[in-house]
Amino acid sequence: MSQKTRSGGYPPGFQMLTDFEEDMPRYWGRKWKANTTIGKLRMVMLHRPGNEFLSVGKPTPWYPNESSLKAWGMLEKPNLEEMVKDHENVVDAFKQEQIEVVIRKPVPDDQLHQVFSVDTDDSSYPAVYGRVILRMLSEARRGEEVPVYRTLADIGCPVVGMITGKGMAEGGTIGWLDEKHMIIQIHGIYYNTHEPEVMRANESGFNQLSNIVKMQDPEVDVRIAPGYGYRIGSSTLNITYQMVDKHTSICDPKWISPYLTNWMEAEMDWNFITPPDKVCRHYGVNTVGPETGVVLGPGKIMVPSPPSSTQKGIKWLESIGIDVLQVDCASIVVPRRDGFFHCTVSSLIRDSEPKD
Repeated sequence: MSQKTRSGGYPPGFQMLTDFEEDMPRYWGRKWKANTTIGKLRMVMLHRPGNEFLSVGKPTPWYPNESSLKAWGMLEKPNLEEMVKDHENVVDAFKQEQIEVVIRKPVPDDQLHQVFSVDTDDSSYPAVYGRVILRMLSEARRGEEVPVYRTLADIGCPVVGMITGKGMAEGGTIGWLDEKHMIIQIHGIYYNTHEPEVMRANESGFNQLSNIVKMQDPEVDVRIAPGYGYRIGSSTLNITYQMVDKHTSICDPKWISPYLTNWMEAEMDWNFITPPDKVCRHYGVNTVGPETGVVLGPGKIMVPSPPSSTQKGIKWLESIGIDVLQVDCASIVVPRRDGFFHCTVSSLIRDSEPKD
């Protein structure tokens, strides 16, 4: 049958080549981009603590099926009422900054072991546009992908890929340095194995995520960050978690690989602001600067109030020109729970970062 229509013209829906990113506002309702750590924040995804925390104290569904706080990865017995109140404080704080808040779907009743669902930054991550559903190593976190996927579908955010097969990748190991540079830290060892595939992020996870990003924008330089150690020299913890402005981290470059810092300084003219020891945090052999929380925009951050942060750390950040907002949320972050404030916030939409 001829491709000519009844009138002799072209068939309905004339074919034309467009870029998916260009089509997003028209067909997906928004420009779903968050491929920057410091662009102005517009939308976040949070998880409201739920009945999963009532499972703590029961035998774990994973080996060795113990009921201790340590077996559950908890630092203290959770107080659900207090956690919900602190969660609502965070929601209110973002809304006061005119930032839209999306609440992740609750943990299913048959998956109430997912006590780390509150760390929404780990289970999905922004590609150049849209989201990639990640695949986490810990058995305590397997299955979080499903409610995250359903939440994104409900709000119309395109899921542009998933980590599959034996791939592993978590948001805590990934960081956008700017819109053309990304690092993925692999080989963050867990405690029951030293197998190179059983890591917070492995080569398969790196390759899959890198391929998704580079299919969208071949100019993005995706680098493997040095790993080999759960906390030792943690590149994402010291760089992207500690960013406060474009190409600026609160970090002593001696804390991370010199090969990585040399590349960042040469490629992006990176500015490392070394904090005084009196405001630093120490995790075993690893040192991290003062709590910098979540970047709301260039030079503006939101952090948990003391004691989760320290008042001297906040004052020092303000002394170097950083605008610091505080929120009361002690029960859902360190040192009372094993998770940083940065981990609890998934950035769904950010403005492009400033050019200068």
